[in-house]
Amino acid sequence: MAQSELPAARRKPAGWWMLVTLLAGIGGAAGAVAVGGHGVYDIAPFRAELRAWPALSGKTEIAVRAPVIGRAHAEANTHTAPIAFRVTITGISGKATASDLAALRDPRDLATLIGRQDSAAVRSFAIKVGLLALGGGFAGGLIVSMGRWRRLLGGALAGLLAIAIVGAFVEATYSTEAFAKTHFVVDHGSLDILPSILPTL
Repeated sequence: MAQSELPAARRKPAGWWMLVTLLAGIGGAAGAVAVGGHGVYDIAPFRAELRAWPALSGKTEIAVRAPVIGRAHAEANTHTAPIAFRVTITGISGKATASDLAALRDPRDLATLIGRQDSAAVRSFAIKVGLLALGGGFAGGLIVSMGRWRRLLGGALAGLLAIAIVGAFVEATYSTEAFAKTHFVVDHGSLDILPSILPTL
């Protein structure tokens, strides 16, 4: 009787620790993305800062932050996934046409332009976010590992799987048309002076 009960007694803690490891890995991944999920990339013809962080609902913020113009922003619920993004235009990375620069006045036009040109930047940023989730999941697993390497691996895989699922939902549901009914809110300066100061961007 004692021998038959022993395996069951061992299985129960294993199941409990699997859940703990899973939650620790996901929590570690979320924390790592929140802290380190940002970077500066060239999205022709602009230079932009990309940022991602865990959120209750999926939204994207588009901002303009440039000399003379000042600061403006707009946001929209663009996707169905618990993560938010911010794209901040900080300057010009190459030759820009008049229509490119005119897009700085309208959130939907700017979002559409960025969407056509951002493949390389998004790929690099996605890799960075994935590595952050992997490292954060590993750290979460380390916290609960108690010296067991399988929990380290389990935490890392949980973090990576969580961000992969979130990424799949973002890709499947993302729409720049969500910006159709939005307008830039000017925090400082004025977008109306764009034509006279475009060479300074």
